[in-house]
Amino acid sequence: MSRVFSHIPGIPPTLAGWLLAALLACVCLPAAPSLCAAAEEAPSPADSVAPDEENSAPEQAVYPGVVNERIQRGGDGKPTLSLYYPVLNQTAVDADIRRWATGVADAYEEEVGKADEGPDGEKPSSYGMWDLTGLFELSRPSEDVASVTFNVYSYTGGAHGNLEITCLNYDLRSGRRLDLADMFKNPEKALQLMSTWSRKELARTLGEDADEDMIRDGVAPDLRNFANLTLTPQGLRIEFQPYQVAPWSAGPQRVDMPLAELAAAGPEALIWPQAPVSND
Repeated sequence: MSRVFSHIPGIPPTLAGWLLAALLACVCLPAAPSLCAAAEEAPSPADSVAPDEENSAPEQAVYPGVVNERIQRGGDGKPTLSLYYPVLNQTAVDADIRRWATGVADAYEEEVGKADEGPDGEKPSSYGMWDLTGLFELSRPSEDVASVTFNVYSYTGGAHGNLEITCLNYDLRSGRRLDLADMFKNPEKALQLMSTWSRKELARTLGEDADEDMIRDGVAPDLRNFANLTLTPQGLRIEFQPYQVAPWSAGPQRVDMPLAELAAAGPEALIWPQAPVSND
């Protein structure tokens, strides 16, 4: 798992970080159809896991039939952590999501621990402003598939914080996480199509702020450039990390790609039962 706690310039600490996370949460994906309430497996007792709190900020979106769990740590003079994740009532999926979320929380606490080990136990002057907040979006392209997109903002000192976007896609029948080879009959073709489409769309949406070199490198048909895909009923939402295709001042970039543009790669019916059939 990539680290989410490097000091990356471009976003003010704490308050603006919370605002950024809240704004990201407002980009709504299609609501999930009914899912059962809770997973059988209990969360780790080391974590304080609580349902949505009416006055908590930033606000996590609520999806029908989905339980929002929350890992909370820190406080009492220590950096605070608030990370939401969904429970979809599929034991293997819920366990995998919980492991991922717990791993993010543990990595942040490890970073906090390193600060405690400074010379003579002296903490950085910004220590009191350190925090991590994570929200998720949920999309259901079909009855048997769930797509969870996490936006995790963290601040661990320095001038500014960091945002990490992570997409986890699941086959709800088997509980298995899906990768590109599970989404398309021809994943290499899918990479080429996504590369071409993203380059065109980013040039259009960024306009005068478009950096041709950043876009060219960030959308090259390499699996690492398309590691985070939100699966929607209409096709794909391609998520780009900050600095991948544009400067931080432009914000994180998303490109929506309709199924019709992906037909030549053979979209899998498990995910998109209505996918058009290519004539190629």
